Amino acid sequence: MNTWLTPLYGGLLGTMVMTVFLLMPRWMKWGKTDIIPAVGSLIVGRRKGAFLPGLIVHLSMGVMFAYLYVGFLELSHLPVNAMTGLLLGSVHGVIVMLLASIMIMEHHPITNYHEKGLGTGLAQLLAHMLYGATVGWVVGMMS
Repeated sequence: MNTWLTPLYGGLLGTMVMTVFLLMPRWMKWGKTDIIPAVGSLIVGRRKGAFLPGLIVHLSMGVMFAYLYVGFLELSHLPVNAMTGLLLGSVHGVIVMLLASIMIMEHHPITNYHEKGLGTGLAQLLAHMLYGATVGWVVGMMS
């Protein structure tokens, strides 16, 4: 298996896992934020037609961060596995949780996305932790 492909696979699978957990607050009625249309509407400036651009950005960022995670772990001579991925995902999740709360939810041009809650922030953190663990697991297993 080509080693340059493994982060791609890990990033795609990790992004799928992360997306499920990002949707959980809405499904469980803990929050009202749908991250993919929220990101897409930052690009198109409205809710209509925001899903596809949001999905493209979401998947692209998921793949890009997989390469960054793997690159960081390899440069630091740490093993690429689920535990080191979980560690990076935890740090990444805290940063995103804070940035999403401050930058996106408070300053989003569409007021529907100003609503936030503890469930949304915790889902961001958990989703990124699981993303990192998935990326680390896939890349570690395939390398």
